[in-house]
Amino acid sequence: MIITLQEIKEYARIDIDEDDQLLERFIVAAEEYLENATGKEYPENDSNGNKIDYTLEKIYLQLLISYWYENRAMAGKTGEAFNYMTKSLLLQLQLK
Repeated sequence: MIITLQEIKEYARIDIDEDDQLLERFIVAAEEYLENATGKEYPENDSNGNKIDYTLEKIYLQLLISYWYENRAMAGKTGEAFNYMTKSLLLQLQLK
């Protein structure tokens, strides 16, 4: 895992535990989305056994998951600022 449930809850300022299962599903889906979108794998450690720092990836996942959490409507439009920000981050991650 790139990001933990606790990191998401802190970022999104979620104080309750009732939505933990939902958030965990969002984490799995968001990490799979990131892998599919970038065509990259995100191992926990590098070839030398050192923990890899995924700071930019974590920011992207925090934005995506918190957006999904806050906007659980059946249908609707995504905000223009959200689209620009996440597309820009995703492009950077693809080129990284």
